[in-house]
Amino acid sequence: MIIQIEKTDCLFIIVSAILYLILLSGIWLIYSERLKCVWMKIKMYNRLKARKRALKPESRIEQNLRKILSISLKKPIEPIVFLRYNIIAFLLILLVGVQNTSLTSSVLIGLLICAMPYLLLRLKVEIIRRKSSYEGEKLISEFLCQYRMADSNIYKTIEQVILVSEDTKITGKLLFKLLIELRNTGNPKLIKEATDRFSYAINTNWSRMLANCIRISSLDGTDVTLALEDILIQLREARQLFEERRRLNSESVRMVVFLAPVIFISTIVISVKYIGIPFTKVMKNQFYTEQGFLMILLILFLFLLNLALIEIITNQRFDY
Repeated sequence: MIIQIEKTDCLFIIVSAILYLILLSGIWLIYSERLKCVWMKIKMYNRLKARKRALKPESRIEQNLRKILSISLKKPIEPIVFLRYNIIAFLLILLVGVQNTSLTSSVLIGLLICAMPYLLLRLKVEIIRRKSSYEGEKLISEFLCQYRMADSNIYKTIEQVILVSEDTKITGKLLFKLLIELRNTGNPKLIKEATDRFSYAINTNWSRMLANCIRISSLDGTDVTLALEDILIQLREARQLFEERRRLNSESVRMVVFLAPVIFISTIVISVKYIGIPFTKVMKNQFYTEQGFLMILLILFLFLLNLALIEIITNQRFDY
């Protein structure tokens, strides 16, 4: 009896599915042209919306974020998407925080957590800038050599520098991105924006001069051999000053990177071993109370800020 009921249910489901398919097929046959027209209208509307957004000038915040995201990420996202995710994260943290802490503390915690991704990206950009600046002398030397061999063809020069040079890994990747952007456009404004992004990624005088040489040569084919030779001469003179400065800037890095974490861990050890506070209570006070959690966030935020400042101020880029 049970088997017979199950067969009846299966037959009912199959018949219902066939009837629904016939109904949907009939609707498609009758309204297919209208549905296609509606779909095309939606696509055209989205294209016009995207074009309008592309023609709309970006704000300074979006321009700055675009440069940072394009340098620090392998697959960069749009600045508006990055901002949207940060706003959503801030609102979620605020929503959860106000249920356990005061509004002021919730806002401060949300701002600190949402600022950390930008700090990390900024720190990565500064590391890329510092490392890429050290490749300047080799890059300009190879660039000048390939430029002469390519008979002043800037596109072929960049391609050969990317293929041949082994000691310019970071600047080679930046040149690869620049080459793709240059070959995809002939618009002088877009070419200037592409070369500006390249110079921004390294942020040195020699990178700005090299970007200017690439822009001029790609626009009207001007021979920039003398300019490249001048950059190379100045970089060789700057090498001596750089070696002297490098010896003086080692202690501050060790203090921030090693001393700060050691001091924090030492306070926990002293609290447990000498004051007699149980380790579980220390962790509970640190992470499960409003004041403790806010304090650890401030410590982490200031530690990242210190690292960023160290990269910006102490470990200066190789430049003249």
